[in-house]
Amino acid sequence: MKIFKQFKFNILAKITIVFFSILLFGCKKENTIEATTPLLNNSNIYQDSAFKLLLSDIQELSATVSNSNSDKNINQNDFELIYKKAVTENDIESKNEISRIMGFSDYPLFWETRKRILSNIVLLNEKYNLKKLSTTEIKGLINNVLANKNPFNISNIDKKTFMFDSGCQEIYKDCLDQATATYAVEQVGCVGFGALGWTIVGGALFVACEAAANYHLYINDRTCRTNLKYCK
Repeated sequence: MKIFKQFKFNILAKITIVFFSILLFGCKKENTIEATTPLLNNSNIYQDSAFKLLLSDIQELSATVSNSNSDKNINQNDFELIYKKAVTENDIESKNEISRIMGFSDYPLFWETRKRILSNIVLLNEKYNLKKLSTTEIKGLINNVLANKNPFNISNIDKKTFMFDSGCQEIYKDCLDQATATYAVEQVGCVGFGALGWTIVGGALFVACEAAANYHLYINDRTCRTNLKYCK
């Protein structure tokens, strides 16, 4: 009888463990789905004016960097020091230097574009909960739009390259698309550090992150242009 009771207890214990395991797994699964579904299954974001403006600004920024005729080379540490001084001290000379590096002849235009990009990321997070998405999902979201767009403005690129090899045009577009998507993902992540976003972290970390994101765009887009130059 004692053995029978112990047997019943063991069976009951196992059933209880299995039950709570399933319940816990179900909760985790539900939370995971809830974290991503609102955005991934909601096509409204593709029609959202803030999302369209965000992509337009980032594409314009990317194309400007790539089309820049500047031969200035700068390492990441120097770029970040200038960028931080421009943002934290509002130093006009540093702001103009960053604009030149990024290919802008109209210096305030870079900073106006940067302001819109950050504002729209904050707005889109409030509406679509971007912070719940992984970097892969955000990049996929951006690439879904870029894949269906025409190539960037190539007015400042040697058009003979495209006349002789249309494959070069496609390679160039793909390269800029990847640079654009990477920049968008990094900027979303930077906003999440707190200065304009959804966590409590000092502004210095945000500025450092943003400086790195812009430097990566600078390097990636110039690489795209260099690859195009030698495309056969």
